[in-house]
This record gives sequence, C-alpha cells and structure tokens, in this order.
Amino acid sequence: MKFLMSRFGGHAIKLKHGKASNDELPNDQSLDNMLDNYAKEIIPNYFYISSYDAKPVWMGAREKLKHPKEFRIYSPTKLGTLKHDFNEVLSQYRVLAITDIYLSYHNWTNVYALIIKTHKLGVNSVVDDYLETYDYVLQVFIRRKNPDTKLKDRPADLNKIMLILFYKMGLIFEGDIKSFTPSKTTLGKIIHKDFLKKINKLLVGVDSDDKLSKLLNKFPKYQDDRIWY
Repeated sequence: MKFLMSRFGGHAIKLKHGKASNDELPNDQSLDNMLDNYAKEIIPNYFYISSYDAKPVWMGAREKLKHPKEFRIYSPTKLGTLKHDFNEVLSQYRVLAITDIYLSYHNWTNVYALIIKTHKLGVNSVVDDYLETYDYVLQVFIRRKNPDTKLKDRPADLNKIMLILFYKMGLIFEGDIKSFTPSKTTLGKIIHKDFLKKINKLLVGVDSDDKLSKLLNKFPKYQDDRIWY
C-alpha cells in the first residue's frame, strides 16, 4: 500500500509497465545524468527531482534514516516537524498527519536530499498496513558560483526548498498546513519567523509549477528583515 501513495510516483498504473510516471525516467539514472537531463528548473538555477512525479532508484522508503553508502547521502539534519492534512490517499475525511522533515547533502554540497517520515498516528485510520519509514522524496540542486556555500549563509534558499517540498506534497489548500515547528538544529534555527507565520497560507492556490515559480521569485536573493511576501 505504501508504494501506491502519491509520494512514490502517483497512482497511475500501466499493465505490464508498473507506474506510468516511471515511463518518463531515463535508463541512465545516475545522479549526473538526472541532474543534467531530467531535473526541472523551477526558477533560474534552482532544479528539482521529485518522487511524487517518478521515483529514481536512489529515492524511496528506508527503514532507517541512514542510506546505503553508494548513494552518497550524508548525515541528515532534522529541519522540523510539520502538522498537515494527509492528502496522499483518497479519503472522505480529513486526516491529520505529523511528518518529520530532514535535509542532507547528496554527493555535492549544493545538491540537497529531502527526507520525510510521516508518523503512523492518524494515517493508520486510512492505511491499515501503514509502515513508518524515512522517505527520500525530493532533491533540490542549486547552481551557484561557489557550490560550497552553506545554507546557514543563505537561509532564503532553505525557505524555497521547503516550499517546493510542501507543494509536491500537495499542501495547497486552505487549512492543509496546520503548523511547522523548527528543530533546535543549526538549520532549524535559521528558518525565518516571518516564513513560519505565513507558511499555512503561502501555498494556498499554488496549483501549478508556474504559480510556484512566481511565489519563489518573490524571495530576496539574501534573506534579511525585509518583508518578501
């Protein structure tokens, strides 16, 4: 059941082919080829690959936060905990879910892996056999002159990464996002207070990549105390 949820390529199934969305994946799913020829540029120099569209071999569910060494995904850091409506399976009721969000580097310091763990409580009311796993669902590549620039020095980039994630999670309706509680890690502490105040409203009605691009372009290049929304 878990692999039929929208976070792993959607619900569309083709007989003898598996998930229809995976038909769009190249045969060469190496990180270099995927970033060069498959990743979507959502705004200039910001690219993403999402398992909500199709699941590359290095994405998917793991029982532990640690990933195989050959994937070169390093020491995930917890960003925080999101309370939200669970929209990944059809249900006649609104189901409250609690999801922990982690960020890691994937091979390079400007390629970010977003890993989420949605807790069982609440979700098991619509998915009986739900298993809690750490799910690599989004990769964001930011092309910079200095690829070693740290996110702590570019907190606006972190806001953009989180918005891409929430958009791909389908949290685009009024009330979908209840709250986001940052972790006490270095990255959790740099998430801007204005962003946290507005997070439950920023994505409302953002139902296309074009609308997401317009939202992301509102952010200043370097985040400070300016109001960007």
